[in-house]
Amino acid sequence: MNIYKSLAVILSAAFLIAAPAMASTKDDVRDLQERLAIAEKSLAGQSAAMVRVNELEREIQTLTGQVEELTYRLELSNQRLNAVSAALSGEAGVSASGPTTYGGAVAARGPVDLTAGDPIADQTDQGFTRDTAVGIGGGDVTLPLDPDAAFIYASGFLLQGDYQRAKAAFELYVQAFPNHSRTPDAQFRLGEIHLALGENAAAADVFISHIRNYPNDPRAAEAYLKLGTAFSRLEKPTEACTVFKTMKTKFPNAPAPVTQRADLEMTRINCQ
Repeated sequence: MNIYKSLAVILSAAFLIAAPAMASTKDDVRDLQERLAIAEKSLAGQSAAMVRVNELEREIQTLTGQVEELTYRLELSNQRLNAVSAALSGEAGVSASGPTTYGGAVAARGPVDLTAGDPIADQTDQGFTRDTAVGIGGGDVTLPLDPDAAFIYASGFLLQGDYQRAKAAFELYVQAFPNHSRTPDAQFRLGEIHLALGENAAAADVFISHIRNYPNDPRAAEAYLKLGTAFSRLEKPTEACTVFKTMKTKFPNAPAPVTQRADLEMTRINCQ
């Protein structure tokens, strides 16, 4: 009996000694479990964030591609529009050897038919529709309410050789959006259309307004050139010479084609 009592005493003492250690181990396990759960939640959140980051990167790549495509199309459209404008006023490719041709037609003063064999008109998007536009105007010409869309709309008529509606559209544009960044270009193209249609007095009025309203426009020197051209066609050589001389004084660094064209015009009308 004494042996059993002694063993019971020893086991009781061992349990009393081990109990705090066991309790501490359970606490450690619970603490580790809680920390593991937090780590799993954090990892799950990071995984979701990485998925979203990858999605955003793909969206950015797609949008970047779209922007690059639109930029290219805009540059191409501007090149076409500038080529049409040059042909309209009969000043493209002018050199000492004479005028160049557009699709077999000689560029000359007055209206130029861009619809017959013209490379610019041939490349115009035939899907352009006029009847679906809703906004400013009426009749055959109704500008969209958005200024950029309205400019493209008006330019579409010009690219297709529809000068009358192009003229009406750009006139509406200048009136509807007097402070927009594209208005100087719209007014400039309106003046070129007047020149192309032989409406030289109207062209002179438009280019005088352009010079007065937009003295710092990148095409200001060219506006002087076109104004002088309009005066020359109106058989007002004195006024034309004054404008050409003013242009050369005011814009000594004007683009070479503009300066060369002014020199040719001055020679033709015998400016002193």
